[in-house]
Amino acid sequence: MSEGKVIKFIDLFCGIGSFHYSFKKFGFKCVMASDIYPPAKDTYKKQYGIETLGDICDIKPEDIEPYDILCAGFPCQPFSQAGHGKGFDDERGTMFSQVMRFVKHNEPKVVILENVQALKNHDKGKSFAKIESDLKEEGYDVIHKVLTCSDYGIPQMRKRLFIVCFKGIEVKDIDKFFDLDEYKEKKTMTEYLGKNFAKETAYTLRCGGKGSPIDDRHNWDGYWVDGQEYRLTIEDGLKLQGFENFEMVGKKNEQWKMLGNTIPTVFTDIIGKQVIKHCPAYFK
Repeated sequence: MSEGKVIKFIDLFCGIGSFHYSFKKFGFKCVMASDIYPPAKDTYKKQYGIETLGDICDIKPEDIEPYDILCAGFPCQPFSQAGHGKGFDDERGTMFSQVMRFVKHNEPKVVILENVQALKNHDKGKSFAKIESDLKEEGYDVIHKVLTCSDYGIPQMRKRLFIVCFKGIEVKDIDKFFDLDEYKEKKTMTEYLGKNFAKETAYTLRCGGKGSPIDDRHNWDGYWVDGQEYRLTIEDGLKLQGFENFEMVGKKNEQWKMLGNTIPTVFTDIIGKQVIKHCPAYFK
């Protein structure tokens, strides 16, 4: 980027800050972050030195200084099987409308949304169609893709849907935005975590079910290592979500909850790099 130009972003439903973790590498500046979970708010402050705001419903878009990018990993439970899939009938499902308050008022050049892959087909595709329609009505070009963590160097089964939107900005080859072969890399758990795991790819880290028997369908943290039962540590969890030199705040169960809810930073790294690559005039 040109000297003196600072790209600013806001981090809604920020959790422990996957977007911030990646975007600070590019020199971007966070001008507002919000979350309602106290341990996540404390962790965010510890890592990034920013006091996060609370409930998004109580934040006025007009009180936020101008910014270029809006990031939002809005609540996924309404669209996931684990969260009973009530969609917009779930109170948490209305959080997308809160995101749209900021989109409409501030008109950021780039909007990046993240959610579970099930959102794409939820309610026979109607939920996703509404999201896409609302964004297009505000003048955004909308693209999307489901990404799989294990395709990009982190051996975890986690899949996430990314919706990337552009408005009032020149985008080069937008149809090739999700051509991501240059980032593809395969690693096993043994290669990545340095122990002799019998399983090559980790289960998706989750918030519940920790400590279930290894052969139980709810298990996600138990593995065989050198013929012995092994349970993932917090340090393993951080690495499987792409965090290095990172310390969380809170009790162990709170830390696992934060890890289960967070976005693998390999995804936010890639999305950030692609935004810069495909909008060279703006990010030069």
